[in-house]
Amino acid sequence: MINLDTLVIGSGPSGIGCAIELKKAGVNVAIIERSTPGGKVNICPRVDNYPGFSKIPGPDLAFALFQRIGENKIPLIQEEVLDFTKNSDDTFLVKTNKQEILTKTIYIASGTNERKLGLENEDKLFAHGVSYCAVCDGHFFKGQDVIVIGGGNAALKEAIYMCDIASHVYLIHRRNQFRGNLKVVEELQGCKNATILTPYVPIKFLGEDKVTGIVIKNVETNEEKTIELQGIFPLVGQNPNTEFVHMNNIKNEWGNIPVDKNMMTGVSGVFAGGDVLPRDIRQIYLSEIDGKRASKAIIEYLYK
Repeated sequence: MINLDTLVIGSGPSGIGCAIELKKAGVNVAIIERSTPGGKVNICPRVDNYPGFSKIPGPDLAFALFQRIGENKIPLIQEEVLDFTKNSDDTFLVKTNKQEILTKTIYIASGTNERKLGLENEDKLFAHGVSYCAVCDGHFFKGQDVIVIGGGNAALKEAIYMCDIASHVYLIHRRNQFRGNLKVVEELQGCKNATILTPYVPIKFLGEDKVTGIVIKNVETNEEKTIELQGIFPLVGQNPNTEFVHMNNIKNEWGNIPVDKNMMTGVSGVFAGGDVLPRDIRQIYLSEIDGKRASKAIIEYLYK
């Protein structure tokens, strides 16, 4: 059985940042990640204004973050956490899909996943025209017509990204005002093969074996419109990746994890940071700050 001082769950900016600071302090730390190191940065078409870069592709930044794990010789366990419990001696037993790990502290930085719309045919047509990641799947739609659903920066940037690949890109948003940055909105408006439709919501995905179109409705007039297309990218928010957290006093009713000023949850020895927190603004630099703040608190906790 692996014995650790700290197990970091998640290898995004927050988890990596925390692990590096702990490693520098001589803490026996490891990162566990069920997917690709780098977190959601991997599926971001472009990151703007990250320190040192005016613009950088998300996968490139994710790879740079991943390299820091190796440079600092931090063990990376590529497994999925299923559950963890607290022992009578205040250590934690973490169960993964392959083994059990004993650790004195836990830092949860497991991020979020894309929220589904809950429409008929959405699950059936997933990977058959429905995708939640343009960077991952955009190349499948070269020369075709696609639609992006959402009004935040993620949706806007994915639409801009698809303008270089698809024949035509539609973007719909339920409101006339966007939540995303005005400069990004203006950039999309400048794309010649993009059409922005507001205030519209999707009501039906069309197609049996693959996407053939979408039915959308104007929320002000109730007018319905059918658009023939081959790709649908819903980007309407995120759900926290906290399904493995079963202990009481950690998650709130929405699955997010509230913390105190030291990034500790309601369970002593369990810390959290990054996009799993109940916050309105999600930025890479905020996640990194969480990780650094948590590392300081974890060190104080371990050596108190």
